[in-house]
Amino acid sequence: MPLRRRFGLIAAITAMGCLLATSVAAANPILMPTLSNEIAQEQAIVAAHQAINPPAPPCPENGMLPEPFSNCGLPEAPATTLPYPTPMAYWGGHVQVTPKIYIVYFGWGEKGAFPSTDTCKSESLKDGTIKATLKCDPQGAGARMAEFVSQMGGTEWAGVSKQYYQSAGGKEEHVTNPGNVLAGIWVDDNSPANLSKTSASNPAGATNTYTDLAAEAARAVAHFKAKDLANADFVIAQPQVFSDPNAYASGYCAFHDYTEPTLAKGIYNGIQPGISYTNMPYVLNIDTSEGVNECGVNAVNSGASGKLDGLSIVLGHEIEETITDPGAEDILTNGGASTPVGGWYDAADANENGDKCAWVGEPLVSGLPSAPTVLPVPGAMGDIKGNRGTTFAVQSLWSNEAAGGAGYCAGAGTDLP
Repeated sequence: MPLRRRFGLIAAITAMGCLLATSVAAANPILMPTLSNEIAQEQAIVAAHQAINPPAPPCPENGMLPEPFSNCGLPEAPATTLPYPTPMAYWGGHVQVTPKIYIVYFGWGEKGAFPSTDTCKSESLKDGTIKATLKCDPQGAGARMAEFVSQMGGTEWAGVSKQYYQSAGGKEEHVTNPGNVLAGIWVDDNSPANLSKTSASNPAGATNTYTDLAAEAARAVAHFKAKDLANADFVIAQPQVFSDPNAYASGYCAFHDYTEPTLAKGIYNGIQPGISYTNMPYVLNIDTSEGVNECGVNAVNSGASGKLDGLSIVLGHEIEETITDPGAEDILTNGGASTPVGGWYDAADANENGDKCAWVGEPLVSGLPSAPTVLPVPGAMGDIKGNRGTTFAVQSLWSNEAAGGAGYCAGAGTDLP
């Protein structure tokens, strides 16, 4: 990806959460930052000479190397966003033992959902008995997301999460990796879907973006007649013009959250509690002012085949975080008592399994337009095969079991030897 995206003025990332010592942990949504936000953090680490290196792989090394040469005697560009080498910890909340993903196409067929200059292309979505039609999917983004979710089940990548569990009745109940996690598709062209004039900073209600997203998730619960909310993730996918405006302004690609009243300034008051949902903006158009995409376009694959890389990278990140931490690090308080809702995340930096490995392998060097620049380092983004053979770009996921139990990023075909 071109260098221009890496050196703009970057807004500070929203706080990712606190530790159990505080009364509430991560009452705000858990954000997946844009690439330049991640790189800004990495540059700060480098400036402070606090680079974190993963377990040493074979030569050539990755990570921050002694200047000006590596131990191999060759100059080497540093890989960014290397994870903190601390394991994920269990905080007492539930995990999604049998994940069920529901995709909601929020207003994709409504008037004005896409630019008038785009040529609308209808897409038929089908997976077994699940059938739906998108009236307008000009870039194929909607179809790609459905295909990814329908094929991610049973893959080695999704299997990384099987090591995580919840405690129930004194026993460990581990996340499973079923062959099909796509539970339903709903094309909702009847609810008010235009988020472009909303803001996350508005008071809770109809003009607050996150209230609107949660309200749509609650409508989806009713539409699907979903009963097993503990294992459900409702992906609220938005069309280009109606997409979450805070994503670009605040520097994130997507997020997941959990609806609980009284938290986060009451943005979920009056909405059914206990819903895990994913906010999936139209990531193909989260660009810098120079028009360079910030959320994974051509991150792994070049040309037209890599145009949709960011969809599976970003959506996969959020789905797997929801599976292992559906409660989004929340802690409920009642008087002096605290009840953790969060499942698994890092005690050192409050990052979840996706955050710890986000954008690994993205270098601080320039590349050609539409050409991937990801470095072949352990834990880097890579391609996987879905359960029906389609290739998808994904990021790796944090595994406590990797690196001989020391923990590292795994699952994207770039694991440590």
